[in-house]
Amino acid sequence: FAWRDCVFFFDDFWGDAIQAPWWSAASTNGTAFDEPSTQLVNGITRGITGTGAAGDETVLTGEAIWSGNNQVGLEVKWKADVVTDTKMQVGLTDPTTNVTSSIINDIDTPTIQNGATDVALVGQDTSQTLTTMAYITDGSTSNMNTTKTNLGTRVPTAATYITTRIQLARTATNVAVSRAFLLDANGAITETANHGDVLASQINGGVLLKPWFYWENVTNATALTIDIDYAALWQDRASS
Repeated sequence: FAWRDCVFFFDDFWGDAIQAPWWSAASTNGTAFDEPSTQLVNGITRGITGTGAAGDETVLTGEAIWSGNNQVGLEVKWKADVVTDTKMQVGLTDPTTNVTSSIINDIDTPTIQNGATDVALVGQDTSQTLTTMAYITDGSTSNMNTTKTNLGTRVPTAATYITTRIQLARTATNVAVSRAFLLDANGAITETANHGDVLASQINGGVLLKPWFYWENVTNATALTIDIDYAALWQDRASS
């Protein structure tokens, strides 16, 4: 009977088009995420950024029905053909002002923008001083502050799948701690980060969140091709 107590969503992207009721895809000067006309084994969805400088991005996002109070988790397996000219953000956020704008302003000293207030994101920006991956969270309750943990010195490998997993856990009503994981192509955990030991690094669990998958070409005329193999989300069904 456990299935009655949880909500679980899994998309293997094996259809002939992106599932519009579940996902919203957008791009600036590129190609929005969609299933390619000739599918690959297991199925994927593919997005391609534009070839201009900063601001050419491709984004896939879902519905804001997920909650830290209900212990939401997310896992996505993805790869990029270019990893040396990229700004990427993968994780959970409350609704943004724009679909095609970055949430993390500066990964070196991160602040949250684009109308987001509660986020749990794995990010990278190769145009900044920190060029490796980091985990960034923020919450809308007073004294929940933008917090960053470097994920070792991890960077994706070009054209090789990497899996990002984020799990929120409720410690009290409207208070959630979180953990981020990176898994390599063989499914082995390579990096983890824990946030929430203190109020400053916690998230407001009462704010509804949506999945957020964002890639941007940041410095030169190289288009980035992103393949997502699958995405999964889950949480407790019972109301908090």
